[in-house]
Amino acid sequence: MIALVAVVAAVVVGLVGWLWWRGDGTVRRGSGEVLRPHEAALSDDAFGSAATLLLFGSQQDERTDAVRRRLLALAIEHPGVAVAEVDLTRRGDLAGRWAVTRTPSVFALDGGGRLRARVLGAASADVLRTALDTALRPAG
Repeated sequence: MIALVAVVAAVVVGLVGWLWWRGDGTVRRGSGEVLRPHEAALSDDAFGSAATLLLFGSQQDERTDAVRRRLLALAIEHPGVAVAEVDLTRRGDLAGRWAVTRTPSVFALDGGGRLRARVLGAASADVLRTALDTALRPAG
C-alpha cells in the first residue's frame, strides 16, 4: 500500500512539473494594466517611448542573463524600445505585486505603459520578438 501511494505521488509531482515546464518560454496576453516605472522601483526615464521590455530576473538565475542579452538585441533593432530590469533578488516584494511566478519573466509594455504581453521563463528570441511586436502594435 505504501509503495502504491509513493508511485501515485511521484506521478502527480512529475505531471505538475511537466505542466510547469511546458509553460516556460510562452507568450501570454497581458492584462492591459498600466505600469509606471516607480511602481517597479525604477527611475522615471526607465521606460521607452515606443515600448518597454520589463525583465524580472534573479542574480542566481543564469537564464536571466541569456534573456537579458536577447532583449537588448531586440531593443537595438527598434528605436524607442527600452529594456528595464527588476532584480527580484533585491526586490522580491515586487514578485507578488506583479504575480511573477518564475524568473526570468518579461512584461512587454506599450508606449503608454500598458501590459500587452507576458513571457514566463527562458524564452527564445522569436518568442520575445512576438511579445515585443504585440506591444508595438496598436491596441484594439
